[in-house]
Amino acid sequence: FNPLLPGVMLFRHPDHKFEWNRAQFQSWALETARHYDYSVEFTGVGHPPTGMENVGFCTQIGVFVRKYPQASESAQSEKPTKAAYKTVFKAVYPSLKDKKYLQNAVVSEVIFTAQIIKQSLMDRLMSEHEEYNDDPTERKSKFQPSMNCFSEDLGKLVVVKNMEPFVNGNVIYIPLKTIFSFPKVNRLCGTFEKLSELIAGKVTLSSDGSAVVFNTE
Repeated sequence: FNPLLPGVMLFRHPDHKFEWNRAQFQSWALETARHYDYSVEFTGVGHPPTGMENVGFCTQIGVFVRKYPQASESAQSEKPTKAAYKTVFKAVYPSLKDKKYLQNAVVSEVIFTAQIIKQSLMDRLMSEHEEYNDDPTERKSKFQPSMNCFSEDLGKLVVVKNMEPFVNGNVIYIPLKTIFSFPKVNRLCGTFEKLSELIAGKVTLSSDGSAVVFNTE
């Protein structure tokens, strides 16, 4: 394929020690397959332009398949194969040992968890509000308890006692300890103090730092 590449006099890259044309590649592959009892099929990537099919593919590919005697083929396939490689080093990227990656993971998980809690709370309040509108005779019994969710005094009590998320005006408060109780957040942080440290300045918190806050609008 090299004759079709502009400016290529010998090899297509200076790091290459040798390159085979199609005939040379197929000759080597067929001889190697015969010697080691393999079959080989040829294909490639990068079709040549019309009229230059004789040069073959831009990148030649040979697929080698081991030949087995018909009688012992099933027996061969049932034999456990020994690992051909030994692991000498393993790394998982991005590593959560790096504070930057850990912080990104924690912040994303905290926001995701808080959004789920927020949506659940809003759905419940909306459902109670609809029940209140649909049945005026039960307005006192069904709607009055949910009104407490909007009480500033009750809101402070909820945060102090780490009970439930609540709404105060147009703001939803979701206690950090509630978020920390979720398994994935807990695993990532390990301690509540670590959670507070990692989200500081990255997530909008209440004035005392005890709850994640969202606007209801």
